[in-house]
Amino acid sequence: MGIGGYFAIQNPNVRRYIKHLLYHQTVTHKEFGIRVPIQYKVHGIDVSHHQGKIDWKKVKAMKVKGITFDFAFIKATEGKTHNDTKYFYNWKNAKKNNIIRGAYHYFKPNVDGALQAKHFIGRVKLQKGDLPPVIDVEEIGKVSKKKLMKEVLKFANAVEKKYAIKPIIYTFHDFYKLNFDETFMDYKLWIAHYYVNSPRNKTWNFWQHSDRGKVSGINTDVDFNVFNKSLEKMQDILVK
Repeated sequence: MGIGGYFAIQNPNVRRYIKHLLYHQTVTHKEFGIRVPIQYKVHGIDVSHHQGKIDWKKVKAMKVKGITFDFAFIKATEGKTHNDTKYFYNWKNAKKNNIIRGAYHYFKPNVDGALQAKHFIGRVKLQKGDLPPVIDVEEIGKVSKKKLMKEVLKFANAVEKKYAIKPIIYTFHDFYKLNFDETFMDYKLWIAHYYVNSPRNKTWNFWQHSDRGKVSGINTDVDFNVFNKSLEKMQDILVK
């Protein structure tokens, strides 16, 4: 290292920039077909019937440069009547292959939140070691932001009462910024934010960083996610 390089590194602004580069690392792996944030150690996917029949044994066996899939969020329900046709198959086989599983509900803003919760509860039987239930909120429909928050809270309260654990909120970065209020500040957050080195929202627990990943055993593109802490720390948020 030359003298100029040495003195540059002593500059606090340069040190912060180097730290930023080292922390916000994404590496392209041809096997995954996307850039993956390698600063996080716990990786997962989320799936629905759109992925067809998944070979969960192959999902579990996939390993690229030390990256494996430790968890999966699985669509269960939508609105007050719709059921995902692959839910039970995915739910059973994810666990069979030692992948930590979580069930999610796609929330419809124009439908009573309590009725949607009743539908979800009737279909999803959580067990010890499962992830908390997830409320997927992506639409505002024809309601106000205040009304949306009220109905999502109805759902959240009902499932928390049933499963004795607060649900996780899933949404997109911009949607969260525009529509959510302090009502859900103490809920775990699963944020979708693509084509960035790190979400601008810094309160997230799970980050969906791509919807175009490739995984062994799945014949379509699939969403990729990371957890912001270690696998050991994930145990703290699972159903007891």
